[in-house]
Amino acid sequence: MKKHMSVFALLLMMGLLAFHPTSARALTVNDVVVDLACPCECPLVLSDCNMSCGLKWKDDVGKLINKGMSKKEIIDYFVAKHGEAARITPLQRIQGKIFQYTRSFGVLDWSLLWGGLIVWIVLMFFGVYMGVKRISRNKSQTT
Repeated sequence: MKKHMSVFALLLMMGLLAFHPTSARALTVNDVVVDLACPCECPLVLSDCNMSCGLKWKDDVGKLINKGMSKKEIIDYFVAKHGEAARITPLQRIQGKIFQYTRSFGVLDWSLLWGGLIVWIVLMFFGVYMGVKRISRNKSQTT
């Protein structure tokens, strides 16, 4: 029993280390701008926008990173300067701000797509099965 517990503890520690974020990676402009909305009325988040307004904000983010500010400090700076509309929110995404779909699907998007397709296929087959079963039962009762 002790051997199984130590193996379990070792596997648990290895799993936690595999998902532990490393802080040695330097902050980049793209790390920050994925959480900021483009300042204009285009349907893009700041990381996808290549118009002059978006490029100016990206340049400002780069300057703030060079000053040594953290991601949270930079986002708070933009929110304080430009209001809450500077932060990309779920409501903005619902209203049309598109995130990542201009580049490609991510793992979650593909999982939801294929999962939904599989559920739809299973429900269709189940519905056909139940319909055929009901029809055959009605035929056998009438004969």
